[in-house]
Amino acid sequence: MTHSETEKKRSQISLFPVDPPFDAAYRNADAPVPVGPHSHNAAEIYFTLTDLPDVLLNDTVLAVPAGTLIVIPSFCVHQLYHESGVRYQRYILTIPEKWLGCVLCEGASDFAYLEDNGTPVLLFPDEEQKKELIARFDELLSVKDRTTPEAMVAFFRLLGNIQALKKEQKKTRPLPVSASQKKVNAIISYLTEHLRENICIADLASHFYMNPDYLARLFKRHMHVPIGHYITLQRISMAETLLREGKTVSEVQEYLGYSSYAHFFRTFQKITGISPSRYRRIN
Repeated sequence: MTHSETEKKRSQISLFPVDPPFDAAYRNADAPVPVGPHSHNAAEIYFTLTDLPDVLLNDTVLAVPAGTLIVIPSFCVHQLYHESGVRYQRYILTIPEKWLGCVLCEGASDFAYLEDNGTPVLLFPDEEQKKELIARFDELLSVKDRTTPEAMVAFFRLLGNIQALKKEQKKTRPLPVSASQKKVNAIISYLTEHLRENICIADLASHFYMNPDYLARLFKRHMHVPIGHYITLQRISMAETLLREGKTVSEVQEYLGYSSYAHFFRTFQKITGISPSRYRRIN
């Protein structure tokens, strides 16, 4: 076997025989359907090249300008774009939660912000740094097999750029938050604090001295989902966390105030696609 043949064979060796440890994509197209608040068992690095007027990160809604790098940890409820028929240009790197400990070396504090319970990070590269990030994303996208050493080199080059940018950015840049977004943020914070309670719009409106219809319209205008759906999503997100921590399905159902096991079971399966008992087993 010649030297070139040996090198080619080495480049084809898969580091991860089951699933690739990450996925990368570039999108510059209209969103086919609105995308409401959601979470998933993967960290997401989202480099937007389009202004985003209503970004949700945990309990904060704000406007994010084009050229911002958004780092979203696993299981963080978020919403980045939502308008169907609007062209969004972005690069996306998704790292499944089950791979984070393996690929990023479990316990590596430099990457703790990518893991469950991490805090979303907004980074603002200058023009040269934007060009470098685009080059790193394009390099990653050029590698077709994500499980090869070549892919891992490109992967860590991109993470290295992001880590350097994070260390360089000492202060958080204030981002525009409108008066109506501030009201929605206050509502979200209240919902988060009272998630285990049976919350109705009338009580919520009374607490914030708003008309119930106005509150519901205001919330949906920025969140693009009804309040009831958002509450359900947050409860199931909390249920996922509790199940991963080892709580039983019955304990989680009672803790979150669901009236019956069957109701909790159906709701969890509808949101996540799997039953709570199976989710507990595989996580």
